[in-house]
Amino acid sequence: MISKDNQPIEQLDRILREYKPSERIEAELSKRAMIMFSGPFAVGKTTLMQSTEKISDDYARTRSFTTRPCRGPSEEENYRFIPHNEENLQAIIGKAINRELVQGMVHPTTRFVYGSELADYGDGSTALLDVVPKAVETIEQLPFRNSRIIEVVASPDVWHSRVTARGDQHDKSDMQARIKEARHNLKWALGRGDVIWIDNSEDIEEATSYTLDVIRGLAVPSDRARLVGKELLRQISTMQME
Repeated sequence: MISKDNQPIEQLDRILREYKPSERIEAELSKRAMIMFSGPFAVGKTTLMQSTEKISDDYARTRSFTTRPCRGPSEEENYRFIPHNEENLQAIIGKAINRELVQGMVHPTTRFVYGSELADYGDGSTALLDVVPKAVETIEQLPFRNSRIIEVVASPDVWHSRVTARGDQHDKSDMQARIKEARHNLKWALGRGDVIWIDNSEDIEEATSYTLDVIRGLAVPSDRARLVGKELLRQISTMQME
């Protein structure tokens, strides 16, 4: 294990700030649509993505890589966890120099690395990606055929019951970090006008059907789902102050 503020990290950070994938990769991305799934933890993003992916071979979930530690088994659905050591950092630097990555970033505070390669996007014509707000700008700059952002939410009661059902899966510090991230996520989504909101409180089939409408460009914005997001933000903000 190496220090997160060492020379390879700073070199990689400089490269990724100005990074642009190769023309070959850009040509492949232009054949795909990108659907970004955002939202707080425990709202069922992974379940919704799995349900959507099963509808057709045209839909494929994207798994990014990261050098941060895994927080739990559920995260392995969306990330490839790579040990944060010099050998792996040098390998990532080499791929970045050769423009073999799709995108990447060094987290501004933790200094862990996040990124993706073309193989992570699957063979489908529509890529489904679990994202955090800070990654959206990078994704939007890539030459996908088109891209949309879905903010997945659940009612405060349903969300609280799902968190409770996880038991002691998260320790206190991890839970506080997730609550902080959830609050930031909802505030970010509420501040954007291009987010499509989906209430995933109850019927996964209904949520999946609406997701398909989003993919097909047929979705009508849901003011009700956005209101659920506001209500959830109020509850999460209260929890953060406890």
